[in-house]
Amino acid sequence: MRNIMWDILMIVIGVVLIMFPGTAMDVSIKVIGVLLLVAGATGVILGIKGQGAYQIYTMSGAVVSIVAGVVCLLQPGIIKSILPLVMGIVILATGILNIVNAFAAKRAGASKWLISLLLAIVTVIMGIVILLNLNGTADLLVSIIGFIFVYNGVSMLIMKILNRV
Repeated sequence: MRNIMWDILMIVIGVVLIMFPGTAMDVSIKVIGVLLLVAGATGVILGIKGQGAYQIYTMSGAVVSIVAGVVCLLQPGIIKSILPLVMGIVILATGILNIVNAFAAKRAGASKWLISLLLAIVTVIMGIVILLNLNGTADLLVSIIGFIFVYNGVSMLIMKILNRV
C-alpha cells in the first residue's frame, strides 16, 4: 500500500506541475531552501556536540546545506537553471530501475513483464528527451516533467497491478 501511495503522490505532483509550472517551481525552490537551512542549522548543533571526524563531517555537511539553502532563497534563478537537469537524471534513473524491475518480474514468473519493460523504456526515453532539451524554458520543462510524473506514476501503478505474482 505504501508503494502505491508514492505512485499516487507522483501523479498528484505531476498534475500540479502541469497546471502551475512557474508557481510550482518558485514555491518548491523556496521550500527546499528553508529545509536546507533547517538541516544545516541542525547539522551545526550536532557538529558542535560531536567529536573528531564526526564533528568535521557533520559541520562540513551543515555548511554545504546552509550555503545551498541561501542560494535557493536568494538566487532561485540558479536553481531554476539546474532543476531540469536534475529532474532529467532522476527520471532516467527511475526508468533504468524500472527496466531492472521488469526483468525481475520476468524471473519471478510474471506473465505481463514485457508491458512493464516497454513502459520502463518509455520512461528512459523521456528522461533522455529532458536531458537533451535543457535550453528550453524552465516552465515548459516543468510542465513536461509534470506530464512525465503523471505518466510514471500511472505506469508504475499498472506494472504493480499486472505483475502481482
